[in-house]
Amino acid sequence: MKSAKPLLLIAIASSCVILLHRYVSSNTIAESISPTEFALNIVTLGDKSVRLIGPVAPVAETGSGLVFKARVDTGASRCSLHVEEWEIDDADTVMSANVGKTIRFRLVNRRGESQWLTRQIAEVDLVRTSEDEEMRYLVPLSLSHQGVEREVLVSLNDRSKMSYAMLLGRNYLAGEFVVDVSRDNVDGNLFAGNP
Repeated sequence: MKSAKPLLLIAIASSCVILLHRYVSSNTIAESISPTEFALNIVTLGDKSVRLIGPVAPVAETGSGLVFKARVDTGASRCSLHVEEWEIDDADTVMSANVGKTIRFRLVNRRGESQWLTRQIAEVDLVRTSEDEEMRYLVPLSLSHQGVEREVLVSLNDRSKMSYAMLLGRNYLAGEFVVDVSRDNVDGNLFAGNP
């Protein structure tokens, strides 16, 4: 005799998707959304389809293959990434004089996985934090989440005292994602091992 458990699980899952679909539709997050689109975290706003992203998301830096637990921050114009150390050949003490030079830096995620990368410094940016202002190097990095890969300028800094090794800013999110802070975990069980 076959077990009825698989059929029951399918029925429950289908009901959940329909209820979530009704919830999203009734809260006008999207003009139209199907259960399939909801399951894929896709919403249609006007004539554009975008993906939903929660306040925390797994983001891969594709050059290193490392995955980071990123805080999504629509108030940040750019992404920021934790770097343990860096080296610049023939470095000048004036940071802006290093624009165009090659920087070698070590990325480290919260699992302790690390990788050295080499990039050209694109810009230096003055960043205002809650405590101070500081200058940071910006380098082009390719970031990926939910199949959306984009090369964006990322500021390199020490985020060891921060809860998240990566901050995902508007330069990555714009035109591709809508942030839904009511969803704790848009992507399911993301962080086994806490990247």
